[in-house]
Amino acid sequence: MITVSDLTKVYVDNDIVTNALKGINLTIASGEFVAIMGPSGSGKSTLLQMLSFLDRPTAGTIAFENKEMQTLSDAELATFRNETIGFVFQSFNLLPRVSVYRNVELPLIYSVSLPANKRREQIERAVAGVGLTEKLEIAAGKLSGGQKQRVAIARALVTNPSVIFADEPTGNLDSASGKQVMQILKGLHENGKTVILVTHDLATAHYANRLITIKDGLVESDTAL
Repeated sequence: MITVSDLTKVYVDNDIVTNALKGINLTIASGEFVAIMGPSGSGKSTLLQMLSFLDRPTAGTIAFENKEMQTLSDAELATFRNETIGFVFQSFNLLPRVSVYRNVELPLIYSVSLPANKRREQIERAVAGVGLTEKLEIAAGKLSGGQKQRVAIARALVTNPSVIFADEPTGNLDSASGKQVMQILKGLHENGKTVILVTHDLATAHYANRLITIKDGLVESDTAL
């Protein structure tokens, strides 16, 4: 599904040059559940941004289903992300005063492929999939941390993406809520979704079936779990 070749990312801030990625090569197949780990500053979050096309590499190539993505314009990439990729973030990124329904609806507002009259059915299905049907009209800010992350997962799922990216999805949760969130992600993988996860927690990583360890901008290890 995703092929990365000689991927390099350099950040320049005034006179300070940071080589975040130093020539990454890897392939992620459709249907995999991949965890990416590494110490702070290792480049793991930068790699996730590159894989999910939130940022462009300095050098090297990223291909999605054999299409080299650097050939797309920013507008084309935005459309691709909206239609193909779901995101789950550590900080939830919800609108606290808006209902669960409206939060989950947000990605669909920009979708030209789904008629407005089909939205509600799709939103209700996504919310039911994370077990929050009874919270559909509740403001997101009134939910617990675990419930907020489940809403974020529903939002990521509502466009029926090919791949789900999760950046430290349990980082702001207690252990019980974190386990519940990871069980949802594991279930999505078992139902055929590709899931790519960044985490600092080895127990969370073990929900995946492949662990990539990043150190100093390079792949240190790549093992099956």
